[in-house]
Amino acid sequence: MSVEATDRAKTPGDQTSEAPEGVDGDRTNIPAAPAASAAAEFDRPDSWTRIMGLPIHWFAIFFAVIIACAWLEVLPNAMLAGFAVVILVGGLLNWIGGRVPLLRNYGLPTVLAILSPAILLHFGLFPESLAENMEIFTDGSEIGFIDFYVASLIAGSILGMPRALLLKAGARIAVPLLGTIATVFVVIGAVGAALGFGLREAVLFIAAPIMGGGVGAGIVPMSGIYADQMGGDAGAYVAQLIPAVIIANVLTIFCAGVFNGITYKGQQFFVGFNGNGQIVRVEGRSDQFKAKPKPTGGTFNVLAIGLTTAAVLFLAGSLIAEFVPGLHAYAWTILLAAVIKIFGLMPEAFEDAVSTWFGFVSGTLTPALLVGISITFFEFDELGALLSDWRYPVLVLLAVVTAVTVSGALGWLVKMYYAETSVAIGMGMTDMGGTGDVAVVSAANRLELMPFLQVASRIGGALVLLLVSLLIPVLG
Repeated sequence: MSVEATDRAKTPGDQTSEAPEGVDGDRTNIPAAPAASAAAEFDRPDSWTRIMGLPIHWFAIFFAVIIACAWLEVLPNAMLAGFAVVILVGGLLNWIGGRVPLLRNYGLPTVLAILSPAILLHFGLFPESLAENMEIFTDGSEIGFIDFYVASLIAGSILGMPRALLLKAGARIAVPLLGTIATVFVVIGAVGAALGFGLREAVLFIAAPIMGGGVGAGIVPMSGIYADQMGGDAGAYVAQLIPAVIIANVLTIFCAGVFNGITYKGQQFFVGFNGNGQIVRVEGRSDQFKAKPKPTGGTFNVLAIGLTTAAVLFLAGSLIAEFVPGLHAYAWTILLAAVIKIFGLMPEAFEDAVSTWFGFVSGTLTPALLVGISITFFEFDELGALLSDWRYPVLVLLAVVTAVTVSGALGWLVKMYYAETSVAIGMGMTDMGGTGDVAVVSAANRLELMPFLQVASRIGGALVLLLVSLLIPVLG
């Protein structure tokens, strides 16, 4: 999920995609001229004069309103206020990170969004009323913004993935994907036990978060699974999971740069090492493995159907979890979405609607989610205790190196290029997802591999969530 995404959802009505059958999309489309005018005004990338597409003076006015409400203690702990606060705070931090040259390509906007609010709150520099509002909005039982985001992500990322991509490349990709996950879990668990760090701690708090698909898609649902199956507060688990992801993301991007440095002239250290951007060493066109363009807008009805479909899938997963204990509702939702996609059980129009909805959520609300997570879950006492143990960064480094080398080797065995498989599968699993994916393909100079990094982050991350749900009873 990219914090730096500039593909913001255009004003409904400027998309010509067909609504699902039986829905009269024309009734809710606004006139073309106002839609085009609004898109021209707000659908612009962040710059020194614009934040979230808004002229900077208008953003300042909006931000001043929430600060005034917080200062006067008249900020209601309601959904509307919660949206305003997390969107504006997240948008500001995302904008600040995006203005720093070089570091913005290494996930700085994500790091600022996930760390800054918690740091400011820890030192008493963040308004308490804003923090209370964000906590209730993000994780409160009355609102639950996290469930809103995760349900959209699971449904949209899986149903929005091309079925042809899964069927044609899935079996081949499955070998390095599954093999890498298994190897990292085994190696980190064994070394963690040998170093006295603990098998359970190494697997669940280092290997799992690093391989889990990032923050929004990995840590957030993973913390819920841990709290549900092991007891305790999800916030405490988030604080223990986030450091591994951040450190691994930096190391992964460095590895991507190294791969670019040793392959940019087409160097072949052995047969099948460097595909110069092509991942499969068999006959076939690369366009057979390309994903659909990312949705950037949709009619009101398309977005509404996408939201409803994602919500119903989540409810169905929760229903199954109620009668079939052992797996979290998130895990059942993932399985349902995968079955629907693989067997084509849902009309393509509905899948496109969910994908469009997810494009809106991921493109506009990811920074909002991250600042909410920061305030709600981040505990600095836990973070300090983790980083003070030298074994922790050593195990994180080992996890990244293992994933990168093993994925390449397994890919080579099934007629894939070593370098490309290492980037797409190994680094796609160990980066932060979203901004991490973008940074990795940019550093490796292999932009054409983005769909495969998405497969690694989405499908691989989903498999890790399923795996930890099964491992927790075994590990105790």
